[in-house]
Amino acid sequence: MNQETQLNLTHLMRPALVKPEEGRAAPLLLLLHGRGADEADLMGLEEALDPRFVVVSPRAPYTYGDGWAWYGRADVGRPDRETFQAGLGELRTFIEALPAAYGVDRARVYIFGFSQGAIVGSALTMLAPEIVAGLVMHSGYLPAALEGNTEISEAAKPRSLEGKAIFMAHGEYDTVVPVGMGRATYEYLADAGANVIYREYPIGHAISEESLYDASEWLTRLIDDV
Repeated sequence: MNQETQLNLTHLMRPALVKPEEGRAAPLLLLLHGRGADEADLMGLEEALDPRFVVVSPRAPYTYGDGWAWYGRADVGRPDRETFQAGLGELRTFIEALPAAYGVDRARVYIFGFSQGAIVGSALTMLAPEIVAGLVMHSGYLPAALEGNTEISEAAKPRSLEGKAIFMAHGEYDTVVPVGMGRATYEYLADAGANVIYREYPIGHAISEESLYDASEWLTRLIDDV
């Protein structure tokens, strides 16, 4: 595992453990941590992920306590507009630089986001679907799916999600991002024509062995089909 700082976001990178097929670049999986964590937080999952992925985990741009955040918030479900848009911009710049930085396949860039990472990952997938081939949303929500967040999503075009591969995992007992937000997001994504799978688990605001296994298996199927 290497730590790199030459791009706009400090990050960790694990090279693919299996060489890609002849004439192809490796797929990339971007791990987006939650509020108060850092770039090392989700790298502990990498052993459960398909070894063909180059795995990159960036640090969010804003400090929050002893960790970092992708944006500020006024309340649960209501991201601060200014920092949200700025965080999205930093993330987009970072993702667009990764194919040149690490030689990965530009057409096979996937996101696994937890909590705030799932929130910014889903918003970026809506706003720039051409740079995200598939998305795992764990314990998060899409701001545009919740009432009162229209000011954050003025540029959003729900039909940009049509056919987009999305796996959602949410804890039934989540007290940080209530499961109702996940359900509302699922309905929004389904109505927008996304190819979305939604599953609930008997957990709180966390990733379980079962949810990680299901998400990893789903990601493997995606790269097998491309």
